[in-house]
Amino acid sequence: MKKIKMKVITSCLSLGIALSTLLTPVSAYAGTKGDPTLQLDGILSTFHQGSVGDCGAVSAIQALSNSKFGKNLLSKMISVNSNGSYTLNFGAGKQTVSKTDVANAYISGDLDARVIEAGLQKAMNVYNGCFACDVFTTMTGFGQATINGGTAKTNMMNTMASKCKSNKGIMAACDFSIADPSKGILGDGSHSYSIKSVTKDTVIVVNPWDTSKDISMSRSQFERSIRYMTYVDEAAKKVIVFWS
Repeated sequence: MKKIKMKVITSCLSLGIALSTLLTPVSAYAGTKGDPTLQLDGILSTFHQGSVGDCGAVSAIQALSNSKFGKNLLSKMISVNSNGSYTLNFGAGKQTVSKTDVANAYISGDLDARVIEAGLQKAMNVYNGCFACDVFTTMTGFGQATINGGTAKTNMMNTMASKCKSNKGIMAACDFSIADPSKGILGDGSHSYSIKSVTKDTVIVVNPWDTSKDISMSRSQFERSIRYMTYVDEAAKKVIVFWS
């Protein structure tokens, strides 16, 4: 990558102009149309987890699409720099990645998702495995609160259902103790899924292997099968983590 040498600018006005062109927010690209695999647009289209075990990160990235809070966070997350690199505006601290870092990302499909994965790798080394709750903390800068027990599980499920019913949506993820091969659910906590929606009867999850496909199950099956689940409580500025 060629280094860009900047001249010393004495005028405050000129300095302001130079800085504004150095970092261009991704929201400036939201109105353009093109191939989402090649062009940033501040939203997530279909993407697929790659060949490394970063399902926790990939499911957390997909979860950005499932709530108003997550979509707003996503729209401000990536800035495009004049030298072709990208800055990730994570709540826990900014990370800058090169075009090469993004080209080497394991996610295939949506460019926004690949840029975020590259930023998370730099921030957290996610290619060696991670939990979605820790990725949520990196993205938001929020602390974590851990809960457990049957009552806590019910309360958390009811809270997520209420957020979905109010159309706020949820930024959430989980893994399972009990597998269901008929639905593509892996057990023993071996794979992370984003939680797209919760109602009083039904839960929809998304497998990061292919984010275009929803997996629907009864709420009773979900509650019986999960090992852990997590969601972002934006009002409390906490990442809530439940362990069975």
